[in-house]
Order: sequence, then structure tokens, then C-alpha cells
Amino acid sequence: MAVALRKHLPPTNALVVFEAAGRHMNFTRAAKELDVTQSAVSRQIQLLEEFLGFSLFQRQSRGLSLTHEGERLHRAVTMGLEHVANVSADLRRQRGPGELTVATSVAFASYWLMARIAKFRGQHPEIDIRLVAASPVYDLASEGIDIAVRYGPGEWPGVEATRLFDNEIWPVCSPRYLEKAGPLAKPADLLKHSLLHLAKFDRNWVTWDSFLEAIGVEGEPDGRGFTFDNYMVLIQSALRGEGIALCGRRLAEDFIEQGDLVRPIPVAQESDRGFWLLRPREGQMSEQARMFHTWLLNEARQPS
Repeated sequence: MAVALRKHLPPTNALVVFEAAGRHMNFTRAAKELDVTQSAVSRQIQLLEEFLGFSLFQRQSRGLSLTHEGERLHRAVTMGLEHVANVSADLRRQRGPGELTVATSVAFASYWLMARIAKFRGQHPEIDIRLVAASPVYDLASEGIDIAVRYGPGEWPGVEATRLFDNEIWPVCSPRYLEKAGPLAKPADLLKHSLLHLAKFDRNWVTWDSFLEAIGVEGEPDGRGFTFDNYMVLIQSALRGEGIALCGRRLAEDFIEQGDLVRPIPVAQESDRGFWLLRPREGQMSEQARMFHTWLLNEARQPS
């Protein structure tokens, strides 16, 4: 791999200079940032263009602009250098002996984990937890993630996956909605109600169409309802009494226990996907990661 990189990768110093020049669109400002002369910047850009065999900049009376090829390369160089810089900064950062980094989705963190994590912190006050609640992190090791929770089929590269719990999909709504819209006597009554839809979903998401088909309901909804592009906003709409949403049992259970949501009709769809507890495959787990891993598995197995 190293031989292949040396053969195909442009001179590294020239890439750093190109990133600065393309960001400033000015060789003088790039030279000042890099603490070199303008002629040195020009020379590095010339070397890079000679290596690639095409021009990176268009010299115009009003200044510089990137060529089409230059724009493509600048995007790639910026992404690559930023990733290297971020990983390097994380590796340089001194992690305390009790620091633990946990990554989850925003929904899982908000609707399940945060209600329980205080228990772990009370048992282990010496552990400093850093919670990363964002889009899925695909490379745990390079991002410095000790433990992650992801929803899906359970197969991801570079990680050891332990099933946390299965998922069962329920229709849920607020009691206020039922008071206003009336009760449901049979599953087909769902078609007459305001259904809350998610417009943008991944392959793990269960749509109303697939749910209704799974429970044997034929026909089309009457058209009333709302569509959202964010799952948390959708659930907030359900909590406000604006319609019926689909929600996983384990994410809905706290809302139901508190009386904020109810199941308008006892139908469910078993999902072939679930929530999984992940850790990097390479390297040993730290003591704090091992304790959190064990605790989270035990917590997930508590009766809901």
C-alpha cells in the first residue's frame, strides 16, 4: 500500500500549499499563512500542476479561480487534510485515565440513554463520560470512540457487535389526540386518522406503508397527516397531539410509562433489525469501557 501511495500521491507539501492557496484564492495570503514567500507558493503549485498534467488555477484580471479539475482536487485535499488533522488532534489530546467516549444517535440518547445514564454515573463517579450524539460514526477507532450504539442488522466492518435489544414497532400518540379524534376499534381504523410520516429515511426505517402491509391492513390513508424530515420533530408532533407516529418499543416505553404517549391500538410489527452495542475490533477495551459495556447490557435487559 505504501508503494502505491508514493506512486500515485502528489507531493505532500504541494498539497498543503494548494489547500491554502485554493482557500484564499490568493498566493500572497497563502504565503503569509504558511510563513513562506509568494514565489515558494507559486513553485509548489507549478510542481503540482506538472505532476497532475493539468492546470489548477485560472489567472484572471480580477484574481484567481479554480479550474473544474482544481475544484475537484481542492475538495478532496481539504477533506483528507481535515480528517488527518482532526484525528491527530484527538490522539494528541491527553485522555484522563477515567475518560470514556460513547457515541449514539440523537434519538437513542434523548429517548432512552439519558434517562438511565445518571445511574451509571452515580455508581462510577470517577469515570468522565463524553457523549457523542450525532449521525452514525463509521470508524470508531479513528474517531476515538470507546463504545457506540447503532440500530441496524448487526454487521459493520471493524467492530465487535453485541445485540442490545430487539425492536418492535408500535403506533403511538398522545392521550390528547385520542380525546380529540376518537378511539380506534380495529387496525384498519388507522387509515382514518392523521398519520405522522418521515420524509427522509434510511433503509432501517419502517414506513407507514410497510407497517400497514405487515399488520394486514389494505387500502390507502385518507390523506390527512403531516410529513417531517426529522425523527425527533416527528415524535414532538405526536407528543403535541397532532397525529399517530410509528415508534420503536424501547424508545417509546418511557413516554408510555409517564403517560405522555399511549398505544391507540395493540398492533405491532417485529423488526429484523435491532439496537447493537459496538466497540472497535482492534485493541483491548479500557476498564471504564468494559464497565459501561456490562452495565448497558444489564440495563437493557431490565423489564420494561
